[in-house]
Amino acid sequence: MFVEVPVEHLAINPFTAIGNDGFLITAGTPDRFNTMTATWAAMGHLWGRDTVTIYVRPSRLTHEYLIKSDGFTISFLPPDLHHILTWCGQHSGREWDKIAETGLKVAYLPSPLGGERVTFKQAALIFSCTKAAVQSLGPSAFLDASIEDHYPDGDYHTMIIGFVDSIHACQ
Repeated sequence: MFVEVPVEHLAINPFTAIGNDGFLITAGTPDRFNTMTATWAAMGHLWGRDTVTIYVRPSRLTHEYLIKSDGFTISFLPPDLHHILTWCGQHSGREWDKIAETGLKVAYLPSPLGGERVTFKQAALIFSCTKAAVQSLGPSAFLDASIEDHYPDGDYHTMIIGFVDSIHACQ
């Protein structure tokens, strides 16, 4: 099971944990949700709160769930489960049952707004977040023209800032 971890006890390098290792973003309700692999995010402090900022393209199924949900989880898996991140990053929840295909075991965390948020029993570290802001990104926001190279099809990311409600580690 999971134990709650105070933010001041975290021992995570966000640059490697996010950019190199990757994580799962999950949004929706216990009866209807989707998860996706991501390697783009930021952690910090904003508006007097600890925050996680994620970036998701509107073409991704998880984007639909993020827009409709009050929050989301980000789940870091242990290194021996990296193959699950790879699989989830290569397959859409529109065509595949990611839970059945990967063997992920669903777990639930309480949302401070009521209801539950979805995560996975195999996660080593989980951040449960309430959405604080949503902003579409596009060419008018880019000061460096080379950023546009990441968007050959015009599928620009949506930036979603979440207040960190709780952090959990597998015990």
